[in-house]
Amino acid sequence: MSFVPPWLGLLWVLLALGALAAGVLQRGLKKQVQVVGLERQSQTNRRIAQEHLADLDRALAEGRLTALQHQVARDELLRHLLDDAAQSDDTPVAAVPARWLWWVGALVLLSGLSYLQLGASQAWWPKPLSQRVQIGATTPEQLAEQTRAWQEATQKRPEDAEAWLTLARLHAAQNAHAPAEQALARVLALSPEPDLWIERAQMKALSAGGVYTGEPWQWIQDVLRTEPQHLNALVLAGSAALSEKRHAAAQDYWQRALALVPADSEAGQGLQQALAQAAERVATPAGDAQPLIQGEVRVSTEVQSQISEGATLFVYAMAEEGSRRPVAIWRGTPTSWPVRFALSDSMGMGAPPLLSSLAQVRLVARVSKTGSAQKQEGDLQVELPGVKTGVQGVVLQITGR
Repeated sequence: MSFVPPWLGLLWVLLALGALAAGVLQRGLKKQVQVVGLERQSQTNRRIAQEHLADLDRALAEGRLTALQHQVARDELLRHLLDDAAQSDDTPVAAVPARWLWWVGALVLLSGLSYLQLGASQAWWPKPLSQRVQIGATTPEQLAEQTRAWQEATQKRPEDAEAWLTLARLHAAQNAHAPAEQALARVLALSPEPDLWIERAQMKALSAGGVYTGEPWQWIQDVLRTEPQHLNALVLAGSAALSEKRHAAAQDYWQRALALVPADSEAGQGLQQALAQAAERVATPAGDAQPLIQGEVRVSTEVQSQISEGATLFVYAMAEEGSRRPVAIWRGTPTSWPVRFALSDSMGMGAPPLLSSLAQVRLVARVSKTGSAQKQEGDLQVELPGVKTGVQGVVLQITGR
């Protein structure tokens, strides 16, 4: 989607106001010239009338006119003089300049107010949809309640892009990445913004267990072709490259992203940390496979009887605060229990934070009947908070849903 730059729109407004002011000035000056011309014509008429009166008086004195003829001619001449004076009195000689000067002053004031109001990005260039929607819910209960409410809202208002985006982000906050991606597809059909394409690419990759191959990579590259300096696209491109073990490419994307943000900002510091870790991996390619958390998943006898053959076991770590995006994911198809697992940076999504950068994490073990990376009804799961990075021998015991 293309947007008109604010300065260009403001320039057009000011040019239009200038043209209007010039028109008012031209009209006022033209009227003023007409008034001056009328005044000069009136003065000429009065001078001619005075000469005519003098001629009438001489004609009376010389006997060329009778007293009655002299009186009639004089009265007629005086009547014309009075009419001319009345027309001159009706012409607002002083009011004309004041009027157009007032208009010019008003237009100048309007131009100034336009600059103050329209020159501000928040007034002239409304926030994109991707920046307007914020999720206020924090607890699982609040998220579930709001999700139901916004699902109803999208059914009632299927053309409401803001409602679809709210629903998408509520799904994402609950790690329901597949429904989030589907809702984002509806948003993009109504409001195709680059940031939303990047958000959809991330949800699509997460729903595929962190795989960016295919549509997610295509969407990222499409945005970068049209906007090479798009910050979110560069950050996610780095994450996608790192997930494919292309560390040098990840460094390149993140270096370009770092040039767009203040180095001392939170985003800048996160990118610097990710770059340092990517540089380490380039120097020691096997280093990112070093296990940081090791342990095993156990299930009770009762639960084991509920697990069908071919079920998938996911074990992943999440930061205890902030985003619930996994920082490392392990998956396997158990044939016996307990099942051992190991988590390392190489199993992450690539974007900061990495597992090695966190002091402690929340571990989740989930048995999926369908093999979907998203939690489905009937899955068996357990969560264990406060697990320190570097620990070995951690046990996750699944006792139910």
